[in-house]
Amino acid sequence: MTADWCVTCKANERNVLARDGFRELLGRTGAVYMRGDWTNTDPAISAFLEAHNAVGVPLYVVYGPGAPPAVLPPVLTPAIVEDALLRAAAR
Repeated sequence: MTADWCVTCKANERNVLARDGFRELLGRTGAVYMRGDWTNTDPAISAFLEAHNAVGVPLYVVYGPGAPPAVLPPVLTPAIVEDALLRAAAR
């Protein structure tokens, strides 16, 4: 979950999520990147944030078959994202 006014979200997008390595990792693991935009408060996204005990954005959650959701830290690195996606794909 992200928002246009979120500086941390923009940094994560620039440094990790918009890079070729991330797109390659998605393909390698069969993961699907889904993005929720909370720029203009949305009740469905607010409920999702609340369900994951997040007070706001960014919120990154990785789902994998047979595994509980993994909530990532607010500041991402390529290594954090790769580890989470590889763990989710291995289950």
